[in-house]
Amino acid sequence: MLRINSEHTSDLSEELEELFKALGNVNRLMLIYKLASGEMEKVSVTEMAKITGLTQPAASQHLKILKTAKILNATKQGNYIYYTFNRSALINHKEKIDFLFGCLFLKCNKSGKRE
Repeated sequence: MLRINSEHTSDLSEELEELFKALGNVNRLMLIYKLASGEMEKVSVTEMAKITGLTQPAASQHLKILKTAKILNATKQGNYIYYTFNRSALINHKEKIDFLFGCLFLKCNKSGKRE
């Protein structure tokens, strides 16, 4: 049984809040879709700016947010920093989201209502 006020769910809530905030922007989602599509393996600030139509400083801020949320890794190559998916962190994020939605579906199934 899920205990809403437990320390585990409090930590989980803070981590999910950071994740959902990072995903809650159309420019960051556009970049994630582009990377996930396989059209590109990695992205630089310059490429992100071109994809989204943002300035390089704005693109840099978006990439920093995705890196802070552990969605992307940063690797320096020469004068550029390239960003790629952080696979292990994405697996961890997925498990947390699956747990949350699993609890929600369990509650929905108990109530017997379908929408």
